[in-house]
Amino acid sequence: MSLILPCLLIILLLFIVSFWKIMKNILKYRKYDDLLPGPPAHPIFGNTKTFSNKTTEEIFQALRDLFSEAVEKGQSLIRHRILGTFYVWPLDGKTVSKILESTTELDKGGPYEFFNDWLGGGTLLEGYGERWRSHRKMLTPTFHFAKLEGYFEVFNTESRVVVDCLDKFAKSGETVDLFPFFKRCTLDTICKTAMGAKVDAQLQNSHPYITAIEQALQLGVLYAMNPHHQIPAIYWALGHQKKKDEYFNIMKTFTRNVIAERRTARESGEVEKETSKRNMNFLDILLSNEESSVLSPEDLRQEVDTFMFAGHDTTTTSVSWVCWNLAHHPDIQQNVYEEIVSVFGEDPNEDVTTEGIKKLEYTERMLKESKRICPTVPAVLRQLISDMEIGGVLIPAGANVAIAPMAIHKNANIYQNPDIFDPDRFLPEETAKRHAYDFIPFSAGLRNCIGQKFAQLNEKVMVIHLLKNFKIEPMGGYYSTKQVFEPVGKPSNGIPVRLVRRL
Repeated sequence: MSLILPCLLIILLLFIVSFWKIMKNILKYRKYDDLLPGPPAHPIFGNTKTFSNKTTEEIFQALRDLFSEAVEKGQSLIRHRILGTFYVWPLDGKTVSKILESTTELDKGGPYEFFNDWLGGGTLLEGYGERWRSHRKMLTPTFHFAKLEGYFEVFNTESRVVVDCLDKFAKSGETVDLFPFFKRCTLDTICKTAMGAKVDAQLQNSHPYITAIEQALQLGVLYAMNPHHQIPAIYWALGHQKKKDEYFNIMKTFTRNVIAERRTARESGEVEKETSKRNMNFLDILLSNEESSVLSPEDLRQEVDTFMFAGHDTTTTSVSWVCWNLAHHPDIQQNVYEEIVSVFGEDPNEDVTTEGIKKLEYTERMLKESKRICPTVPAVLRQLISDMEIGGVLIPAGANVAIAPMAIHKNANIYQNPDIFDPDRFLPEETAKRHAYDFIPFSAGLRNCIGQKFAQLNEKVMVIHLLKNFKIEPMGGYYSTKQVFEPVGKPSNGIPVRLVRRL
């Protein structure tokens, strides 16, 4: 009983400290509610009502509605505020170029702090500086094109496994949700290529690591969009902190086990230690730097977690939306299939090669159009260190500026009839009409996606194997599954389709 009063006082103190920080930011940013274009904002709560108590699917749609309305008014950017957190959204490539081309404003946005205990020291979330530069330089050889070619054996093998797993649904005619199958396939691919680890997630109906990531990402967005979640005492009382800790622990335990397995194999001589970084996989490069004390064990874990998450989740989502778009556009699916067969032949077991992929011009345009209409990463944030003029408007320090494909790729002033799926938007003569940053599926500038070539090749091999084996038919209207506003824009209701064997 004697401990109750001190505990209550501590909770009250935490509440006051959190609330004071919020109020200070409200006073700082509220004046910009009228200076920058955007939806009407409450003096205290800002635009909190627009997003609170909504699912991540509903948040995505609410943002899209705001963007469309702003574009119709001829605005090049909009703002919204959630209590003391201020967001600015450039709506076209020219406007976003100021932040993309900056060599100083490279820090990730404040809302990413939610993930610090998981990915905080990795190159994805690390603040720009010497540590980030050295880690990025260290990892770059992993994605050299000569190294990527060596991954094709795994790309082909794991793609065949997912085809085998899906074949029973083609035989039975049952509806199948492709999304979880692709999740397990890309996780196995990442583990084999980058980590030298055999996980065999495709042979399991579910995997705790995959489930934990899905739940943690959802928690992170709801945390950012619901201000009361940001008060530690309330977050703990609602049980969200316990869930967050559980998910982070599952993910970190999985990657630590992968690291330990590879470390043991290197130390025992089971795996020969390479001396050339060109011949090392991602994890071996990290382990060699740990051995020379360049990286601490926690540094290593954070980088592995970063690549494991980003490498499998983004590719899964991208391939999923490709299949959904092709299922709803059978004429385009047929054109892609015919081009694939013209290059690789009809034999479904033939390997996909880098030389063949280079010849797939129509398929390449289709993949770009899928990333335009359903961007894999809806938005990334930069938190300004100093005031910056963007689109002729002064944006205050501390504001979160969004690099948002979900806004730019659907801008009707850039892409006529933006909801129509048309690969010919990416014919050379059409691309030449647009700003270089009107299409940024992998961001751009100094903090662009380091693994984009890996992801694109993995995706192409998967799509080629899938289409050589199956015709994909939708089992639901196009908008029966929608993008969610999470770090990776997965489909809200999966990818329910019917598969028809081609041969």
